[in-house]
Amino acid sequence: MLAPLVFIGLLLAPMPGLSAPAQRVLAIAALTAVLWISEVIPLAVSALLAPALAVLLDVAPAKQVFAPFAHPLIFLFIGGFMLAEALSVHGFDRRAALWLLCRPVVRGSPARALVVVALTAFGFSMWINNTATTAMMIPIAVGLCTSIRGLCPTDPELLARQRRYEEGMLITLACAASIGGICTPIGTAANMIALGELDRALGVHLDFLQWMAICVPIAIVALIVMLALACRRWPPALEQVEGLTDSVRGDLAALGPVSDAERRALSVFLLAIAGWLAPSLLRLGLGEGAPATAWARRALPEGVVALLAATLLFVVPASRTARNRQSWAQGRRWTPLMRWADASAIDWGTVLLFGGGLALGGLTVNSGLADVIGARMDGWLGHGAAPLLLLFAIATLVILMTELVSNTATINMLLPVVIPLAVHAGMDPVPVVLTATLAASLAFMLPVSTPPNAIAYGTGLVRIPTMIRFGAQLNLMGLVLLTAVGAWFLPAVRFW
Repeated sequence: MLAPLVFIGLLLAPMPGLSAPAQRVLAIAALTAVLWISEVIPLAVSALLAPALAVLLDVAPAKQVFAPFAHPLIFLFIGGFMLAEALSVHGFDRRAALWLLCRPVVRGSPARALVVVALTAFGFSMWINNTATTAMMIPIAVGLCTSIRGLCPTDPELLARQRRYEEGMLITLACAASIGGICTPIGTAANMIALGELDRALGVHLDFLQWMAICVPIAIVALIVMLALACRRWPPALEQVEGLTDSVRGDLAALGPVSDAERRALSVFLLAIAGWLAPSLLRLGLGEGAPATAWARRALPEGVVALLAATLLFVVPASRTARNRQSWAQGRRWTPLMRWADASAIDWGTVLLFGGGLALGGLTVNSGLADVIGARMDGWLGHGAAPLLLLFAIATLVILMTELVSNTATINMLLPVVIPLAVHAGMDPVPVVLTATLAASLAFMLPVSTPPNAIAYGTGLVRIPTMIRFGAQLNLMGLVLLTAVGAWFLPAVRFW
């Protein structure tokens, strides 16, 4: 009931200073925000409803309102999801995780095992969304904890410490997956939304390598601090567990030898990464004015590379099975790396949510609503508010909202307002946008804060008070880190 009441109330009660289109967009945005926060209907459906209502209320024509659903970044999302799905379908992600866990660096140490699990989740989340990474890593982590528990002496105190260690490993895994999503544009939907808003509202394009150059150092610092807190808070019951590495090796051996399909899926994925990085590498190696650099910038946008690589998945055969004349005569064809049934399993809801967010952001700016809100918020904070105060306030708001609302929905709602707010405050809006976007990946307190937290809590091994206490520490760490990053680091690197 609240959503339609808010919508109708704002339509019937005009606010001073707003044009008629801006008033209607405000009502649509408020309705969408309530639906996103309450999740009464799926988030993607709410995102589709907003542009449909804008057309119905004559805010703008349909061709203009729905144009963001064809933004090139939408296709980067689709292609990236398909590439990640191919790795998962053929089991390469699980094999790589187990292989890392049985490296000599672990050597039977539960403490080192916790760190390697976190580093593995962090690394995978750079390229595979953090939800899929956590879903893949959780069974491995639970199996590892079970193996350690089975090798522990039956001492009540030791088993209690082991129980706390297991809880810590799963929370650490979830946090590492969320932090890893910061590193690349495809790591989490919030990153893609920020790139879209920067391009649409400010004409700023950050390519794949530029995003990584900015965000990987920030993520590494956050990961190191998180691991230091986790290792101190959850020491293992035993410093050394004989047979731990052998147990992981047994799980890895059970997967059998590496298949042709795994090798080929990985090759296509690496080809996509090379394409994503090529424009930046050519610019660095040959210079901005080189013909090859100009061609790569025109012909290899990230979305096109993702789609070409994803198409290869439907063409490249999964194995070297002979395709002789008799096979063709009998109507048998090779099996590609991916079938449409696999591709249709990707997170289409997030794709639609991303498109709806871009559409709503465009409506907010084009109607003049964003400028009015930005000016009023600047007035409330005091005109020309100190950059540190503004950055801290924005990061705090984003983190608190993301504790209860998905980071995608939070960024969709706030970025169209953050940009004009920064402009009215006399600040470069790019560092402010990046600070807000990174803050959306640093909410750790509740099971509902992020899908990785929810997955970890769903194992039954994690207690909410433990997650809240550790998450609160990480939230404070994130606020301090992001305020410093937005105030000093981002203006210093300045790739835009």
